[in-house]
Amino acid sequence: MTAGDVDQVALFGPRGTGKTQAAAGVMIAHAQKHVAAGGRLPTKWLGAADTFESHRRKTHESLLDPMWRGAWELSDGGHVAVFRLRGGPALVKLHLFGIEDSAALDRVRAQSHGLWFEEPAPAGVLSLGLTERAWAIGVSSCRLPTYHNPKILTLNYPHVEHWTWRDFVADPLPGTAAFRAPREETYATTGQQAEWARALAGQKDLLRRLIEGRPGIPILGELVVAGFNEDEHVRSVRPARGEPVYIGTDGGESHTWCSVVLQRVGPHVDVLGALVSSPSGARQHYASTLVPWLGEHTPWVLDDPRLALVIYDPACDTEDPGDVDSNPLATMQTLLPARYLPGPVSWPGRLNPLFALLDDGDGLGGRRLRIDPYGGKGLIEALAGGWYLSVGQDGRIRKDTPAKPNHPHEDYGDALCYAVAGAAPQAPERPSRKPGWKAKPPRADFNPFTVLDPPRPGRRP
Repeated sequence: MTAGDVDQVALFGPRGTGKTQAAAGVMIAHAQKHVAAGGRLPTKWLGAADTFESHRRKTHESLLDPMWRGAWELSDGGHVAVFRLRGGPALVKLHLFGIEDSAALDRVRAQSHGLWFEEPAPAGVLSLGLTERAWAIGVSSCRLPTYHNPKILTLNYPHVEHWTWRDFVADPLPGTAAFRAPREETYATTGQQAEWARALAGQKDLLRRLIEGRPGIPILGELVVAGFNEDEHVRSVRPARGEPVYIGTDGGESHTWCSVVLQRVGPHVDVLGALVSSPSGARQHYASTLVPWLGEHTPWVLDDPRLALVIYDPACDTEDPGDVDSNPLATMQTLLPARYLPGPVSWPGRLNPLFALLDDGDGLGGRRLRIDPYGGKGLIEALAGGWYLSVGQDGRIRKDTPAKPNHPHEDYGDALCYAVAGAAPQAPERPSRKPGWKAKPPRADFNPFTVLDPPRPGRRP
């Protein structure tokens, strides 16, 4: 960051991982390189939070921590923090302020060498966070001459739809970089972590963001698959070339279509991709999303239809007497030649194979189910919280089936169930067959030739 190779950096981490101290360290290192390059001291930094009270409660405590040995000094009622070594000249002058409303945006327009946003993502109903507009204004204010103008954010994990996650992780902008503070390296004591976990036990979204160190997702009820664990089930996987592919497709009368693509690789069931199209139909989803994805990642299934098995939502097999081309299943079969089977109809038939797979180990210290974090991003969000059971206004479960409508989470869940049912991971893998192997014809219970030619003594029917 201080080398000037990246313009904007976000540091994500749960509570107690020293993110504020890391930001202060960047300011000091930048000042040292700034003066070495001929710049004048002190360097000027803008430090914004949602309110100045946030700085009083958290930033001041971090800067006055004994680890700094009194090198940081607060003045002007805590609005200014200066760093100097052993009574020497000031290296850094950090201006601390809050942006409580649009009028307060003027505070981030002041010229500076560097910019720091503390906790721009809201952590609760009482926190407003900081807007993307405020960040853009602050970035444009970093125009005092120096070898490099750093812009940094330090924050707990935000919601997956927050601008910080989108611009730095999900769809990173040019010149940005994201780092994650390890959960194991924490300044908080075991007792503090346990206390925080107890306080947030009933708020699963905040527990993920502040304690577990994961981006937030909407959790509106009891999870359909309580056995899903991101630490155990999310792993980087690659397609096994030439091996069969199982595709679960959910659609039918819905305008949201989804396909989950997986393989059985040794003891593992690897989810390679989870693809959603909305609004869409069978033709649009297969022609524009699924088939191009298969062509890029598993092209062999397009050359040999026997290597692809599609397990589809039974609602896909519908007929319109007025339009012979309206059958979604027929459309799918035309666009993707493969083997096709209808998925299970009952909820136990769909969910039980998935439950068994989630609980099953691979015998190597891990789990059999492995979901790729990039190809299966939407599916991971669904399993971690988006796919939930129907609940009433009192928060109690009304029935043990997933809530509907709940797009796209319900579509990801259904498509995964179909794919798992087709792969039959609890059944033993079929032994590989040598080239030229031919199956023996099955023996029929009824043989018309034995009726025309009754068996004679000594002759097997």
